[in-house]
Amino acid sequence: MTQSLPFSVRHGYGAGALGLSLANTAVMFFLLKYLVDGAGLSPATAGAVILAGKAWDAFSDPIIGRLSDRTRTRWGARRPWIAAGTIPFVGAFAALWWGIPVSGPVAGFAYAALFIAYSTAYTAVVVPYGALTPTLTNDYDERTRLNAARMGWSMVGGLVAGIGLPVILGATDGSWRIAGLALAAAAVAPLLWTVVATRGRDRSEASPQTPTAMWTVLRNPGFRRVVLLFVAGWTSIAALSAIVPFYVEQHLQRPDLLDATFAAIQVSALLCIPGVAALAKRIEKHRAYAWTIASFGVALVGLALMPRGTGWPAVAYALLVGPGVAAAHVLPWAMLPDVVDADRAATGAARDGAFYGVMTFVEKAATAVALGALGVVLEAAGYVEGAASQPESARLAILVAIGPVPAVALAAAAVFALARPPITRAGFETIRTAR
Repeated sequence: MTQSLPFSVRHGYGAGALGLSLANTAVMFFLLKYLVDGAGLSPATAGAVILAGKAWDAFSDPIIGRLSDRTRTRWGARRPWIAAGTIPFVGAFAALWWGIPVSGPVAGFAYAALFIAYSTAYTAVVVPYGALTPTLTNDYDERTRLNAARMGWSMVGGLVAGIGLPVILGATDGSWRIAGLALAAAAVAPLLWTVVATRGRDRSEASPQTPTAMWTVLRNPGFRRVVLLFVAGWTSIAALSAIVPFYVEQHLQRPDLLDATFAAIQVSALLCIPGVAALAKRIEKHRAYAWTIASFGVALVGLALMPRGTGWPAVAYALLVGPGVAAAHVLPWAMLPDVVDADRAATGAARDGAFYGVMTFVEKAATAVALGALGVVLEAAGYVEGAASQPESARLAILVAIGPVPAVALAAAAVFALARPPITRAGFETIRTAR
């Protein structure tokens, strides 16, 4: 029997993703371009900065996840982390866009240090936030709805950041500082709303502990499958997010359509979330993932095949990217709580934070690899930082990065999801009955 959460809890929890998405979208969509065209770093150096900051999460994500597992307070295990971490997180984000008064090789190291500080603060909030999910509901389908609400709010944050940041830049004569401060301020209230809305539902559970528990979650085969499905979708989203500004400027040759392109992708994904959740309920999560993620790859190839200078028809076509983006956001995170429950039934240990810590590390590492690789590819293709006109080789590299490369990964992920589902509805019901 479905155990529905109150609307206030489902969307109060989901609203926290809006605050996190404001920052994460700005980093994914604009940090590479800011470091290259705003801060004056070479594309390869900018890519290395992002890679260094994300690599730090190899340590911080799983550690903070495990620390949140061991947190015992009368307010719960995860909510204290969100409440205490919100201000450091938004402060570090604002500082990221403030600029550093140094140049030359030192600038790269300085920006890497700043990005590492931001990544650590973001981790201290996002990992405990994610680890709240299994404690809020133990219903198979309600978890999909909960994550649909979470990702819906995340898409709203993405729209605000993706459209709002360029608007602020245009209204302030290109002030990245003001844009960063505005997004940082907007992120505070949604995160605090989550803390209030989940009051009394955040459990601190005692469980057997082992020194290596932080990484032994990777021994769980269901978790490894979820990770593989997530990586395929998320790296494609990360690459798409970072390459869209270059694609619109150099291939469509319509920089004025950047906001419209972002809006088409984000609004389409937002509107597709209920359909993805309904499809998952009807045919199961892994099958819904396979079909929608395959459509994602087809849509990306279509973007790459758009004739040069297409303009508005390309923006309209970008709406077809939405279902795949929605599925890549919602379904792996909806599968994860089921895997956590299966692990708890098998081991007797409550390791929710460890699972979400490693999953968040994978998210950030995948983003780092995708963005770092894009920087290297652009430089190898002859992209010149800050130049209005780029060589033909750079434009072709942009098209390959936006279409054929992610399409291959997505097709493989769709086949894998059908062949090796992380956990089926029947398997989950067996586990829940046994518990």
